[in-house]
Amino acid sequence: MVSEKEDSEIISWRDLQQHALAWINGIYKSFRFFRDVIIRHWRLSWALIAIFALISVGWLYVRAQEFSMSTTFVYGELHPKIFGDMVEKLNALLQYDPAGKGTELLLLTNAQLKKINRINITDSQGKPLVNNYTMRKEPFIVTVNLSELIDEDSLRQGLTYYFNSNPFTADRLDLKKKNWQEELKYINFKLKTIDSVLVQLYAGKPSGEQEKSGVTIENSEGKNAYELLSMSREMMQRKSDLEGNLSYPENVIPIDNFLILPKAQFNTGAIVKYGLAGGMLGYFLACFFLFLNIYIKPLVK
Repeated sequence: MVSEKEDSEIISWRDLQQHALAWINGIYKSFRFFRDVIIRHWRLSWALIAIFALISVGWLYVRAQEFSMSTTFVYGELHPKIFGDMVEKLNALLQYDPAGKGTELLLLTNAQLKKINRINITDSQGKPLVNNYTMRKEPFIVTVNLSELIDEDSLRQGLTYYFNSNPFTADRLDLKKKNWQEELKYINFKLKTIDSVLVQLYAGKPSGEQEKSGVTIENSEGKNAYELLSMSREMMQRKSDLEGNLSYPENVIPIDNFLILPKAQFNTGAIVKYGLAGGMLGYFLACFFLFLNIYIKPLVK
């Protein structure tokens, strides 16, 4: 014999039927409520739909008038976070005093500075440098958000000057150039010595004459002719790299042209998409107001 407790825990077909009917009734009431918002309360719903659709399309138009210009920079020995902090300070300055010290730091006119909304600086993966605590020397990307376009060359020169005008940056660059010059001087001396040995070797001079000259294969760090030639090629390559480094006047160097893109496309497809999104937002807002008025307000009273 089944106890009353066990019998109460058994789900019958009638229970399932009532449960399904309750769900169907709830769905029907929800559908009728959303339908009534459009039909019975059409003034409120369509007004909100139109207002938010226009606001959304207007926002799209404003975004389409803005541009972004991005380029890539390479740099020397400084920590990447230093450049992130420099850009954050520059953004604060442009926000509160765009016509003051900004002209000195970026070498741009007041009219050009007013067109800059914000400057972002990230690594190659799009992460802000202000939060970068690694020691990787990978290039960084600078993106300038603008209300109107600025001459590309002026903006590139201004950013390059700003990054290199930092006293700490300039001091590190001077120290690096001094080390490069010392290394280049040493390489030139070694190349001159190797050339002297190779000239005597391939001239076929007798060993006695080589000893009189004071420079021989034996006393040249134990290198044979093949190793001397290999060493000479490596030093010539390093010399070329050093001369290239010394030819650049800055520590931070742009390596490509600006990529110029609008913030949004103001075309038919975008207008329809933003208009529908704004209209749906207005419709759900109307539903929320009517739900409060019909169901919540009577409970409060």
